[in-house]
Amino acid sequence: MSQCKCIGWWQQTGYGRQSMHELRIEFTGAAVVGSGVDLIAPFSLSGKLRPDGAVEFVKQYLGRHSVLYVGQYDGEGTFHGTWDIEGYRGNWSIKVVAPEGGKDQEFDEVGREIGR
Repeated sequence: MSQCKCIGWWQQTGYGRQSMHELRIEFTGAAVVGSGVDLIAPFSLSGKLRPDGAVEFVKQYLGRHSVLYVGQYDGEGTFHGTWDIEGYRGNWSIKVVAPEGGKDQEFDEVGREIGR
């Protein structure tokens, strides 16, 4: 699958809802990899997508801390769940907007691209 443009946010007490910018994610089999930037710093993403739609990945900020993201695919292009940093938690959401290159794309029930 090609890399996908996404939109996303995370929410934390004291920061409110914060957008993730330049968010790109690639789903290859069960692997989830990506990158972006938010108010904290640039980051990378790395994790797994299970066949039942459950997703778990680590958001690693460049030169800073990491954050565990756990969630679920909704079957319509959006992943959502809870992030955790040593007991501090909040909500997050990421929506697949378009593949890089702009071609049309279809996803199966767990968010992987369907071959055409």
